Amino acid sequence: MTETETTEPKGPAEAASLPRMSIRQLGVLVLFVSMSVLFIATIVGFWFTRLTSPHYRAPGLPDLPFGLVLSTLLIAFTSFCVWQAQLAVKRNLLETLRRWLLAWTAMAALFLLTQSANWFAMRPPGDANSLYLATFFILTGVHALHVIGGFVPLGFVLHHAWRRHYTSSSHEGLSLCAQYWHFLGGVWLVLVSMLYLGNQ
Repeated sequence: MTETETTEPKGPAEAASLPRMSIRQLGVLVLFVSMSVLFIATIVGFWFTRLTSPHYRAPGLPDLPFGLVLSTLLIAFTSFCVWQAQLAVKRNLLETLRRWLLAWTAMAALFLLTQSANWFAMRPPGDANSLYLATFFILTGVHALHVIGGFVPLGFVLHHAWRRHYTSSSHEGLSLCAQYWHFLGGVWLVLVSMLYLGNQ
């Protein structure tokens, strides 16, 4: 190979084939990293408290509510609706997209309502203080705050969907919002697994 060949710049076709990442996608990835650090720190704190506290769960405190199973099903249905909305926009089925977005919103809202019932079921009797209850509220509460925050980008997605701004070739906002909600679904599965494992 000659020196000229080794220093020759890449042609337009080769440059176009290189993967690109938008600023918004990069921002979402940075957000995921920061959220992961927060959730990992919360889980580490949970296990440290669980393993080092001899009186972690006092007698008479409620078991983990069965509603956690329903919450898990609802977050799974939410991710299913997100996935279907993504498929709809890729096929330019804009009316179908709207329906799945409404289902997505409804499933997420039901998840929060179910979580409210779970928190009510885990009320401490009287003025009893318990690390067992505190860690439950911290793990589920931090996740719920991020779910509530997820309604903000979802609202923007609904706005653009109703004005038919999305097409099969232009729907980055929807894709980024979907990534966020799929991430929350995955985090929930980890958190609820930690709760059940930690309370054996």
